[in-house]
Amino acid sequence: MAPSSDYIIEVRIDVLKTLKIAGLATGILTAIGLGAYYIHQRTQRVKRVLFRDEVKHILEPFQLTDEQLRRVMANLNTEMTNGLRSNDEEGKNDLAMFPTYVHHGPSGQELGEYLVVDLGGSNFRVSYVNIEGRNRIRLNNKIFLIPHSLLLGEGEKLFDYIAECLQRFIDDNKLTLHKSADYKFDLAFTFSFPCNQTSLRQAKLVSWTKGFSCTGVVDNDVVLLLQQAIDRHKDLKIQVVALVNDTVGTLMACSSIYRDCKAGVILGTGYNACYFENLDNVPKWKGVRDQTTKQVVINTEWGALGKHGCLDFIRTSVDRELDESSLTPNQQVFEKMISALYVGEIVRLIIVDLVQRSILFPGRMQKSPSLRSDYNIFLILRGSFYAKHVADIESDNTEDLSITSSILTSIGIHEPSYDDCYIIQEVCKTVSLRAAKLAAAAIAVLINRLNQSSVTVGIDGTLFRHHEKFKKNLARTLSRLVPRTHRLVLSEDGSSKGSALVAAVDRRMKETTA
Repeated sequence: MAPSSDYIIEVRIDVLKTLKIAGLATGILTAIGLGAYYIHQRTQRVKRVLFRDEVKHILEPFQLTDEQLRRVMANLNTEMTNGLRSNDEEGKNDLAMFPTYVHHGPSGQELGEYLVVDLGGSNFRVSYVNIEGRNRIRLNNKIFLIPHSLLLGEGEKLFDYIAECLQRFIDDNKLTLHKSADYKFDLAFTFSFPCNQTSLRQAKLVSWTKGFSCTGVVDNDVVLLLQQAIDRHKDLKIQVVALVNDTVGTLMACSSIYRDCKAGVILGTGYNACYFENLDNVPKWKGVRDQTTKQVVINTEWGALGKHGCLDFIRTSVDRELDESSLTPNQQVFEKMISALYVGEIVRLIIVDLVQRSILFPGRMQKSPSLRSDYNIFLILRGSFYAKHVADIESDNTEDLSITSSILTSIGIHEPSYDDCYIIQEVCKTVSLRAAKLAAAAIAVLINRLNQSSVTVGIDGTLFRHHEKFKKNLARTLSRLVPRTHRLVLSEDGSSKGSALVAAVDRRMKETTA
């Protein structure tokens, strides 16, 4: 039996030896694996740092200092003064600085029923406004989509379509019920494009913006074109009594609540502002000057700043690429750096640059042929990245940037890595911050020009209304640039309520002087 026991003992010893060797081998392999993993992770971190350094270098031209902003302010102020001096028929000034023939804010004594047509984008709004006294205004409106063919077609067809929608709105809301057969509605026309006004009811379109290019409208009286379209519809009993820029409507709506509101700003598809200016500072004014007419609201059309190069010191290669490929090259230079119509496209162009440098989605185009068409659609298609995408990505506080990943997936960029999402968020933050800083610099000029102890600025538009980070950056920058007491207020229903107030104030002033 002894040899058998010895054999068992020897086998057990061999097994233990084998297990020890196997354990040692496993440990060595595990150590090698862990070492390789940490080396890989370290290499990836180094790559991330290198990538992010390169991204920072690409984004650096978009990061503006306060010194640069003050230079923008000085240039804008100079161009505003130049624009007030003459009508600039030779086109030497950047800014048109159009007098709007609005001389007074609401007093609280305005009354009456008004229709408002608000045209300023790919859709337009028809409103019924009933002013019953100070801060007592009833409002009913409907939005109508404009077919794309009308944005680019004959102007007469566009105005006929507006008249048809007016008829539909009146019928649907039974607005003519209990009205006499000869009753005519007064209509205020909110028209958010550069116009040279010669009275409250006469305004020639200077140029289309925001993707419009209808024929037969530029250099023609848009009030007359709308009135003629209305008159072609025999059942419509409407007279157009006021042409109102959307900034003016914003100002008037806010002014009905805040007496120190003397400026209106639109921060949406476009970027523009208006403000009350003393007529003594408007040498080109050819209208009445008397005790009751001491000031006029000026539509700055400051989105055109930079036409002659005064913003070249902050324009980037991306800004130039966007401008050259737009429908209006070398026009609305300032607006193209700020407005909701363009900030998404600026981000897209930067993303395209980062992809071409293999910083974003490295190797994805080659390794995933099935995704190539989706990527190409995004990379090639202008306007495929929206301001809303910028706002949502900038505000993404999730640990894994899942909101950003979801947005990228929705536009055709499938399975983006965390690094991809991180870099794109940095791009969105940078472009949005630059836009907010530039917007603040311009508003600072308005506040300084008004030269009041306290100023309220009425603001409307998607960037101010819905983009919280943009709004906070705007307010923060403005506080640094302007020592005066000021407040920024969201102006509710400026393009409808405010425009109706323009017509109501005009009616009240006429009744007062009659």
